[in-house]
Amino acid sequence: MSLALAKPLESNRLRSAIPVSSSSVSARRVSSAIQSLLAPSLTTTRQNWLGAVARLTSESRPDLRGQLVEFLDAGPLDLGNPLGGMSIGEIGVVYEALVALSNHRDRRQKGQYFTPDDVASFMARQVQAFGDGHWLDPCCGVGNLAWHLADAMSDPAEFVSAQLTLIDMDPVALRTAIALLVASFAADGDDECLPRLAARSRARDFLDSAALPRHDFVIVNPPYAATAPNARFRTAAARELYAYFLERISLESKGFIAVTPASHLSAAKYDSLRVILEERSGGEVFVFDNVPDTCFRGFKYGSTNTSKTNFVRAAITVSSPSHTSWRLTPILRWAARSRLRMWSSAHRFLVDLRNGPNGEWAKVMPGTEAVWDALRSNGQTLSDLVHRERTQFALHVASTPRYYISASKRDLNRGSKHVLYFRTREEMNRAYVLLNSSLPYWWWRCVDGGITLPIRTLLSLPLPAVLSATPSLVTALEESEGRDLVKKLNAGRQNENIRRPRELVESIDDELLRGVRFDFSEVFAADMFEEVSR
Repeated sequence: MSLALAKPLESNRLRSAIPVSSSSVSARRVSSAIQSLLAPSLTTTRQNWLGAVARLTSESRPDLRGQLVEFLDAGPLDLGNPLGGMSIGEIGVVYEALVALSNHRDRRQKGQYFTPDDVASFMARQVQAFGDGHWLDPCCGVGNLAWHLADAMSDPAEFVSAQLTLIDMDPVALRTAIALLVASFAADGDDECLPRLAARSRARDFLDSAALPRHDFVIVNPPYAATAPNARFRTAAARELYAYFLERISLESKGFIAVTPASHLSAAKYDSLRVILEERSGGEVFVFDNVPDTCFRGFKYGSTNTSKTNFVRAAITVSSPSHTSWRLTPILRWAARSRLRMWSSAHRFLVDLRNGPNGEWAKVMPGTEAVWDALRSNGQTLSDLVHRERTQFALHVASTPRYYISASKRDLNRGSKHVLYFRTREEMNRAYVLLNSSLPYWWWRCVDGGITLPIRTLLSLPLPAVLSATPSLVTALEESEGRDLVKKLNAGRQNENIRRPRELVESIDDELLRGVRFDFSEVFAADMFEEVSR
C-alpha cells in the first residue's frame, strides 16, 4: 500500500465516528462526560465507559453495529452519547481522567499520559519520511496516535485493516482503540476489518521478553515512570520505562516516531540511550519548552500538586530508513496564539547534531552554529578560571534560570544560587564579563535547558578565544548591579537576581565574539513563532 499523505487539512476517511481534531480540549464536554461515566467502583466505571464507546461507534456505523457491540461486550449506554462530538484527543482525556480518578496511584506508576490531538497529528505527518510498511503502536491507549496515523494515510481503511498492530497492557483501552479505529476508518460494510485488527493486536507488556508482533515501524508515546534496573537492557542504569521502550524500538524496528520527555538528550543517565540512537542511520528531534505554552496542554488528573496542566519538556524523535544523519531543533518556545504556526514551521529550526562536552545532544539555535564551533575548538572552559577553595573574589549566579543568566558581585538574596570563587581579581573580572554575556544562557539552552542550571553545565561553558576584562565593560556591569536588581516572589520568598539591559549584554557579545557570525535574537525570544519567517 502507499503511505502517501492526505492533502493538508482534508479528511480522506470513508466514515467518521470522531470529528476532525482541533488544538484545544473542551473543558465543558470533557467534564460532562466524566460526570456521566464515573461510578463508585472501577468495575462499574469501566462498564459505563465501554457502553459509551459502544453507543458512539454503533451509532456512527450502523453497518457494523452488531459486530462492534459484541466486540466491546457492552450494550450501548442508556445515558445518551457522552462521547459524541469529541475528538480522539478529548476521548483520551476522558479515559485518562476516569482511570486516574478511579486509581490515580496505578496511573502514576504506569506513567500513562495520552497524546493531545495536535501533537499526534504532527507526529503522524512525519510518515512522509518512511516507506511502505507495517506500523506498531505499542502503548496505544484508546488510539490517539494510531487514529491520527491512519488519518494521514492515503487509504486509511486498508491501513487499519492490514497494516496496523496495537499493543497495550490495559485491555479496556486496547478494546476501545480497536473499536474507535474500525468505526472511524473501516470501508463500507467491511466486517473483516475488526477481526483482522483484533487478531493482530495484543494486551501485553511491550517490555516482556516475548517476541514482538511483526512490524516495520513504530509510533509511540511510551510511559514516563521510574522503574527497577533491568539487566536485559543496555539502558538499565537509566531506570526509566521510556528508555527501555526506546532501546527496544531502536533495536527491533526499521524506524520510529516517538514522543518522550526531552531529558534523554542531555541527562548523564541516558548516555547509553544516546549511543544506541547514534548507532542508527539518523533522524530528527524536535524539542519543546513548557512555557509559555506546552505540548501537553490540557488536564492533569490524579496528581497531588496544584498545576492544572502537564508541564513536560517534550521531544518528538523521528528516525526513518531515509534519514542519513541526526538533526535537532533548539528548545522551541511559543505562546498559545502561535501554536498552529509552531507545528507548521518547526522543521526550519533543525540543525546538524553537535555533541556537548559530556556527550549531550546539543540543542543549538540556528544562527549560532558558528558560535558553537568556535567555542568548542578553543578547549578551555569556565572551570579553568574557577578556584575550588573560598577566596575574597566571588561571583553569584542564580541556579534557576528562565529567560536569562547573569552573574553578580553582590551576594544575591535568594534560595538557589551558585557561588564561584577565583584566585585573582583579574580572573574574577574575566568570568564576570563572560557570565553577563549571552553565552551562559545560550550554552545552558544548548546542553541542558531543564528546570535548573547544574553546576556541571555552568563550569563546562567554553571560553572565547579572546576573553579580557575590558575596564569599561566591568564598570558598566558594576553600575548596573543596583539599577537592574529584580525581585521575584517564589515559594513565599523574594528572590533577587540581576537582569542586565539587552544593549549591555549585546555589547559584551560583540566584544567576546569578534570575527564570529552569530544571532542570539531567537535564543531570548519568548515566542519564536510570532512571524512565519524572519
